[in-house]
Amino acid sequence: MKKFIQALLLVLSCSLSQVAMAEANTSNICKSADIWTKILDQVCWSCFTEGFSLVGIGNKPDGASGNNPFCTCTDNLGVPFAGTKLSYFAPLRLIETVNLPWCSPSLGGITLQDDYAGMGKVTKANREGFWHTHYFAFPLMEMLEVMYIDCHQDGYVDLDLMYLTEVDPTWNNDILALLLSPEAILFATPLAQPWCASDCALVSADKAPESTFGCAGCDGHLYPFTGRIRGQSDTVAQTSLVAQRMISSLHRKGLSKKTMGEDSVCKAQYAPFTPRSQYKFSMIYPVAEADDTNPNQGCCHPLGQSTNLWCLPVGGRMRPGQENAVYMLWQYKECCLSLGAK
Repeated sequence: MKKFIQALLLVLSCSLSQVAMAEANTSNICKSADIWTKILDQVCWSCFTEGFSLVGIGNKPDGASGNNPFCTCTDNLGVPFAGTKLSYFAPLRLIETVNLPWCSPSLGGITLQDDYAGMGKVTKANREGFWHTHYFAFPLMEMLEVMYIDCHQDGYVDLDLMYLTEVDPTWNNDILALLLSPEAILFATPLAQPWCASDCALVSADKAPESTFGCAGCDGHLYPFTGRIRGQSDTVAQTSLVAQRMISSLHRKGLSKKTMGEDSVCKAQYAPFTPRSQYKFSMIYPVAEADDTNPNQGCCHPLGQSTNLWCLPVGGRMRPGQENAVYMLWQYKECCLSLGAK
């Protein structure tokens, strides 16, 4: 009996030591992005002014409404009112791409659960990878109380976790993903490569066309809407592609809406295909784009822009042991500001 107890204690001590080592290794993998301590330095504030337009004056992306400065809408009670158009890019979301399931760099490097099923990977030799993504509400202007404009407000006024791919059964199964996006059979073929090659050139020229909605620029294939990447050896491009797939998946599910264009000036509309020019990325972790010392280089870019333009000039965006990424998503909004009391 005494030997049995000694053996049992030995097994328990070994098990506890392995658990402790696993937790230590996990804490080393899941690192904090220090979102709050660097909030002023790693945010691309110039992105707000890039698409700012008032009374029809200013730069507008492809797919935006016309230059007519006036608009007419109805309020919540159905009463019509006249107004003028306001357009701008707003920092509204954060997107994490992680190898370790449930790891959240934006929440201080914590793991939301201890279940590591579906562990991600990056295999550069085979040009493959698998990533999980997390989608956060991050209305920065409202959170900092810098500015509040009643323009397509969605009710979020603070950091909030909106979506996790760990609970999405279609994220790691290409067959199930086809149920959500059957058009993938057409776009994820060699026949679509010339079409998407032209898209890569246009996006790299800072022109995100709405016509190539089935492409992901220079990042790779937009379809299927899963975390599995093939044919891309660039780790940064893999994270950017997975973030694009997350956005497209949410649009297909009706969880993201179109906030630009003539039909969206008065009210945000459902859009099953992603309005690509509506969004811009700005990496804030591991190496923030806003940290660039070159004042002539922008710090936010269209979806799918070549990493040669926003990564190589600063020696790359990844660092050893820091393959997880956090992107700030800037969303273009067009709305009708009332000229008087509604």
